[in-house]
Amino acid sequence: MQQNADSIEVTEYLKPLSPEELDLKRETLTDNAIKLSEMEDKKKEVMAEFKRDMDPLAQANKALLTEIKTRQAKVFGQLYHMANHEEGMMETYDENGELVGSRRLRPNERRQVLFTIPKTANG
Repeated sequence: MQQNADSIEVTEYLKPLSPEELDLKRETLTDNAIKLSEMEDKKKEVMAEFKRDMDPLAQANKALLTEIKTRQAKVFGQLYHMANHEEGMMETYDENGELVGSRRLRPNERRQVLFTIPKTANG
């Protein structure tokens, strides 16, 4: 063949398969599909386990990032609201007596001051 050819080329090409070769390929494809399906199931289990392990860290990081950005931390405890009528503010203190916030007094929180007219010397 080599001597009778006008040119020789080394390349990939398509060759028809015999019925036996085709059956063997189908069998291999089926085996591969089953193995691949089993591996996908294992992958899902492992990914779910990683997600269970990672979620608490991700939530903790989210809370930490919020605290860093706002420069405040969420705390559970008692708060004491005390009206400062002289300054017209409602001051909020924590259990340690530290001021944690303040706002203007609402109209219903303001002390009703009764004005008395001083008696004059004539009266």
